[in-house]
Amino acid sequence: MCAAAMSASRRCAALAALLLAGATAGATDRPAFAPRTDLPIDLDAASSEFDRRNERLVFRNLKITQGPMRITADLGEATRVDFENARWIFRGNVVIDNQGARVYCDEAELTFVGHELRSAALTGKPARFEHLRGGAQRTEGHSGLIEYDVTAATIRLSHDAWLSDGANEVSGDRIAYDLRREYVTADAGGSGQVRMRIKPPERNRQEEAAP
Repeated sequence: MCAAAMSASRRCAALAALLLAGATAGATDRPAFAPRTDLPIDLDAASSEFDRRNERLVFRNLKITQGPMRITADLGEATRVDFENARWIFRGNVVIDNQGARVYCDEAELTFVGHELRSAALTGKPARFEHLRGGAQRTEGHSGLIEYDVTAATIRLSHDAWLSDGANEVSGDRIAYDLRREYVTADAGGSGQVRMRIKPPERNRQEEAAP
């Protein structure tokens, strides 16, 4: 297959991936994921240490909350604690909750600007996320790296990415998920493929199984 045909094939596959969450795209009754800079940030930890020589703060078994957002981890490190312009590293059982979106990972690098969480880069074997979409509906995914843009309300999965809405699945090298619009795009990368698995409705399976 020529390069142009391969490129067109990948674009078609990526376009097909939009169908995974397209049925709810543009919904207006979803929560706003914009950060709340007017709310205080609370930090609780089992213990804390300050390495003055290296200007490093270490917290163990910590929890950080700001309104509906919550971050927990076994260990957190930062060079400053005022959250005005700070970079935090979290390690061990890291969980980030924010308005129905939850991310689990082994290690996370979080950036705070102007007293709000702006972005997070999360790694794991794999790192996982889930998004509750009302009722029992849930979108979930995993990959080696998850990049969470809090302001844009987007989650980008890369390195063996997989995403499912509970009925249909899509996998590829990179997948982007818009939390507000529940909109998915997928990319096969340089040499791979976008793969989809579309399951028939439960009623169809029950009819086929009936004698």
